[in-house]
Amino acid sequence: MNVLLIVIDTLRADHLGCYGYYRNTSPTIDRIAKEGVVFNNFYASGVCTGPGFTSIITGLYPINTEYYITPWNIPNTYQLDDNIPVLAEIMVDNGFTTIAFDDLINFRSHPKHFVRGYEYYINAIRTSKWRHHHLIAGEVNLRLIPWLKSHRYDNFFMFVHYWDPHMPYNQPTGYRDIFRHKSIDDLKVCEAKAGYKYVPGWGRVEEIFRGDENKSIDLYDGEIFYVDHSLAEIFSTLYELDLMDDTLIIITSDHGEQLGQHGVYGHAGLHESVIKIPLIIRYPDKFKENIRIDRYAQHVDIVPTILDLANIKYEGNFDGYSIRKIIDGSIDREYVVCETWGERAIVSGEWKLIVHYEKELNNPREVIKPILEKTVMYRGLGIELYNIVKDPMEIVNLAENETSIVEKLLAKLNSWIDDKLKGRVDPMNLLDRYISPQPIKYQKI
Repeated sequence: MNVLLIVIDTLRADHLGCYGYYRNTSPTIDRIAKEGVVFNNFYASGVCTGPGFTSIITGLYPINTEYYITPWNIPNTYQLDDNIPVLAEIMVDNGFTTIAFDDLINFRSHPKHFVRGYEYYINAIRTSKWRHHHLIAGEVNLRLIPWLKSHRYDNFFMFVHYWDPHMPYNQPTGYRDIFRHKSIDDLKVCEAKAGYKYVPGWGRVEEIFRGDENKSIDLYDGEIFYVDHSLAEIFSTLYELDLMDDTLIIITSDHGEQLGQHGVYGHAGLHESVIKIPLIIRYPDKFKENIRIDRYAQHVDIVPTILDLANIKYEGNFDGYSIRKIIDGSIDREYVVCETWGERAIVSGEWKLIVHYEKELNNPREVIKPILEKTVMYRGLGIELYNIVKDPMEIVNLAENETSIVEKLLAKLNSWIDDKLKGRVDPMNLLDRYISPQPIKYQKI
């Protein structure tokens, strides 16, 4: 068998047709979804990019890797512990040819765990500069497809990282005008039970981001359409090489995007727009077509799933489970937890609790300030509580009115934290250690 792990950066689940979006942004992904398994409630384990990808390749939450958001923002600060194995190392040790089309090594801290274990690591942007966001899917495919054709007889593990639809929106010209709206009448407007009108995937009507020629939700959707076309090129090649049905295909994302919601155009915060992302798996040898799963799944489940389906016996411990156990119901999480710098979120049924810790409250990043204005102080914590069924855009913070729900979710979250720490100090209380007051200066030897 072969394994093709595709991570599409900054991709919200609710902007794909297979997740109910009203625009035809993703015909290729939608077709793969019909041929495989779609997880309706798939959540990031950590955000943003660094923590998300680290969870994807380690099967661990940030609380156990201690890899939060700042290491890639600040030079020379932190690297993942070398004793924590990554997926590519396990795969290469078990006879797979390992190949990555990626440029995460270009983060300012040059985190080496993103290249560990690869026989081939193709830095497709062809520079070491801080320009990794500018890599477009077509440039990836120019290197990927020839490699695929020349290694058709290998048993390969291939990791593909597409930056589209991350900003800057630099898709080819023909994909910039695919979606254009002139007014709210061109969009799908719904009524939330919480008492406001909203556009799915866009936000409350009164707060929809207006956009311009460089940054808009229309351009974001055009980027999705572009990367979807690039996926079609890969799948056509797999069919041409007679490899499609013998390849486990996993499509997911590291995180979503606020798109102007909560006063943020970016991926700060732990609202559904950021942490609820797609997971689609196609492998006809093990899974029937057109299956939809409502049980919770997360980033940390990806490594155990790949090892399970590849029949790789591994003695290490993961925070996640094989997707097969989630599909058959032997694993049915009561809740999911997601982490980022200074924050944790817990989702359980119709309720969502976001907790902002002391370090975040005392020294907030500029981008998070609009979100903190909506928090309610509770026992020294900044709290957001939403009923995500009645209030899908997370507009109405119910923390002051539903203190019993806050208490229940805090108890579950604290129990989860204690279980993961096993006596260690919570890294959420040590975030200052990653911050250097002055840039480190290099000295010539």
